[in-house]
Amino acid sequence: MVVLVAKILGAAFIYYSMNVQSLGTFWTDPTRVFNWPQNQVFLRYTGLAGNFPFLFVGWDSAWYLSILTGGYAFSPQTYTFMPGLPTAGFLFNLVFQNPLIALVTVALVFGVLWIPLYQLLAESYIGRRAALASSLVMAFSPYLFVFTTVVYGESLFLFFTLSAWYLFTKRKSAASSAVAGVAALTRVMGIMVVLPMLYSSLRRKTEHRARNFALNVLPFAAIALWLGYCFIVSGDLFASIHTTEWGGLYTVPSFLLRDLPQMGLKAFYQIPLQSWPAMEYWLSPLGMFLALALPPFLIYKLRKIDSALALYSLAGYVGFVAFGAIVSAPRFASVLFPLWLPLTTKLALKSKKQLVLVVAVLALFLALSLDMWISFLNGQFVA
Repeated sequence: MVVLVAKILGAAFIYYSMNVQSLGTFWTDPTRVFNWPQNQVFLRYTGLAGNFPFLFVGWDSAWYLSILTGGYAFSPQTYTFMPGLPTAGFLFNLVFQNPLIALVTVALVFGVLWIPLYQLLAESYIGRRAALASSLVMAFSPYLFVFTTVVYGESLFLFFTLSAWYLFTKRKSAASSAVAGVAALTRVMGIMVVLPMLYSSLRRKTEHRARNFALNVLPFAAIALWLGYCFIVSGDLFASIHTTEWGGLYTVPSFLLRDLPQMGLKAFYQIPLQSWPAMEYWLSPLGMFLALALPPFLIYKLRKIDSALALYSLAGYVGFVAFGAIVSAPRFASVLFPLWLPLTTKLALKSKKQLVLVVAVLALFLALSLDMWISFLNGQFVA
């Protein structure tokens, strides 16, 4: 409830401080918005439901809205985006009859629903008081606060990933595997939740171990269905990895193996956007450093809490380091929910000093989140 109120009040503050009702945002201004095909969808919906929904869209939101309104055939680049969010938007649109409002509602609803799920799981690992503090710190952390509020896949990804792991801990293997399949269809990283499930299934000495292990292949079946759809629509089984739209963003391998040898130290000045026209967000250098440097330490600590979740976090970390854009690393690291357990395990709220510390962190995070949200709406590439 606290996070929901913060999001609503934050949206109201930005709406009036930026005069969005009269001026709109960067994404609704035809004289400023990047002249890319997917961004035209924003201009088509300007004025149809007021400007308030545009507080929650920008950058990749254009792709999701374009997919919902025009299908994946809209562009060869659309196959980068998994079908979970467009499908949820389609279902909500049956009620709202406005694709923009439908997607915004999905993002806001699931952007809050994942929080009690995380808190419920955290309680079993670090206790009730620490779990409460951990949930608030995680939910108010800038990258998660913003990207579980705007129309991105993070809110759905967290909700279904956490649901899958919660069901698995309750030994509901069939349900957890099915939900993990949905998580895999929200973001490719969702398939990673299968690893701790497989690992734990093998370690459990029960008569149903083989059955539970076999059930964990359901998420792979979901990915197979997605690849089949890509082949039917585009004629390319691996259309989702043959996109070129994001070639201008550095990845760790391309930077180390290509750009650094060719450009030397000058390559560091090009991070993170290389040839993109967007401005760099001021917090990005620190965010990228922490996202790349901190997880190995947290994973080491996590193995003492739950070795299966440490395996999941390690797989997710290796995945976004190997294949993700460096500038997006803070966003990718933030959604690896197990990393927040060792990071916040000492925040048991047993003293006034700890309470003051948590309140101060939340206030700082909220201020950074609002600044990041405003920058996002002004066309800066935040993550």
